[in-house]
Amino acid sequence: MAGVGARIALIGGKSVVAAVSLLVLGATYYGWSTISNAEASVSHADVIDKTATPKTPGQDMNILLVGMDSRTDAHGLPLAKNLLDSLHAGPDDGEIETDTLIVVHVPGDGTAASAFSIPRDSYVSIAGENVKSKINSAFGYGYHEAEADLKKQGVTDQQKLTLGAMDGGRQKTIKTVEQLTGVGIDHYAEVNLFGFAQISDAIGGVPVCLLHDTSDDLSGANFKAGPQTVQGLTALQFVRQRHGLINELDREHRQQAFLASLAHQMLSTGVLTNPAKLNDIIKAVTNSVVVDSGWQLLEFAGEMQGLTGGSITFNTMPVANVDGRLSNGDNVVLVSPNDVQNWVKALFSKVGKQPETSTTGPTTTTAPNANASTLVDVSNASSQSGLAGRVSELLVGQGYGKGDVLTANAKRATSLVEYSAADKASAQKVATALGDLPIAVSSTVSPGHVLVLLGNAYHGPGSSASQGLAGGAQMKLAPSTPTTTATPDRPQIDASGVTCIP
Repeated sequence: MAGVGARIALIGGKSVVAAVSLLVLGATYYGWSTISNAEASVSHADVIDKTATPKTPGQDMNILLVGMDSRTDAHGLPLAKNLLDSLHAGPDDGEIETDTLIVVHVPGDGTAASAFSIPRDSYVSIAGENVKSKINSAFGYGYHEAEADLKKQGVTDQQKLTLGAMDGGRQKTIKTVEQLTGVGIDHYAEVNLFGFAQISDAIGGVPVCLLHDTSDDLSGANFKAGPQTVQGLTALQFVRQRHGLINELDREHRQQAFLASLAHQMLSTGVLTNPAKLNDIIKAVTNSVVVDSGWQLLEFAGEMQGLTGGSITFNTMPVANVDGRLSNGDNVVLVSPNDVQNWVKALFSKVGKQPETSTTGPTTTTAPNANASTLVDVSNASSQSGLAGRVSELLVGQGYGKGDVLTANAKRATSLVEYSAADKASAQKVATALGDLPIAVSSTVSPGHVLVLLGNAYHGPGSSASQGLAGGAQMKLAPSTPTTTATPDRPQIDASGVTCIP
């Protein structure tokens, strides 16, 4: 029976790897149901709109993964104060917020999965409310509305109130994500603070790699540059760190690198065929993971057996300004729903698709001097020494004319390509060569020139992030070639190994 349990656990793990952080639940769920027949201990929530036509096997589906900054377990019971203190959870100010939002698209053939992060401070319209706020507050709106409705109905039991209110928060979050992204959510999975720490501990830790030392007193994070393994509390600190990073998008990129490595560990190191580790994982998820009640995980597992780490990719959705500020002084991430929806549609349309090959003869290549008419000026507005020179040399190597290499007086967070009104096409080519940087017309750029402004968040071609890692660590670096992501300073990551990140 143990052999059958391990085999089913392996299939389940592969299926839920597509749902990234839920892959551990997948392994646990099938291992558990086979070995101990204790399925009822995993919490389910009735949060998916039943008016929509249910997805059948072979159809594409979208999954919303949520990390909760929650002080309760999956059953609505409060976590002990000493446990919260050990997790650096911070004071309970009465707010109920999501800490992580990731949308995963799985094509019907089950051979790939594409995930993208939604920055928690994205300033959006909250579904069903006449208000704009940070997207992580959607949960709180739904929570308090559902709680008030239940009290009006006479419900007084605190656990029932909490469970019902949590479902209200989940539903409001789902609808807000759907409204922002333009895609329907078919399934939902959620893990809380404590569960995240326990799950990472149960699998024996997750390898990660940093290019720079970082620290954050609020989360307790204190990491040195180089490859290392995080688990339990340090894993939670790694993905929750906000301070000491360049900006909010660094946090999303860090979570993606962690989850990609987690998926790689599950698929390649025998975790799913180790009964002792499976039992540890089972214990870890009992009080921390919630999935929607309509998700037929075993059926899903059967579709996903062809999935590999390299076919699981992570991106960050496009943003208009990562350093936005409201009139009340609050910092937010400004987004354009129209841009987000167009980008998501393009990203998901490519998932699992093989590049088309031509049968009409050899393909043509760009002439070496095709870019020579464009002079590219590069200005270093970051704190990376020599960055403008490296990027300029790279572009000259691609046939562009060498323009001025400058050092900006003022630093900036993000990067931008500026152009004169007649040179948009040339600017777009340069932006694509550097990882799909955003572009903008400027009256100060001379005709025939393109100006590349490099900010602190730049990690594309020519950056220190693409030059290698001291000490000879055998790790991947975040890709420096253009990808489908519209936030090129945080390039696409896959789950084929461990990616070194800033």
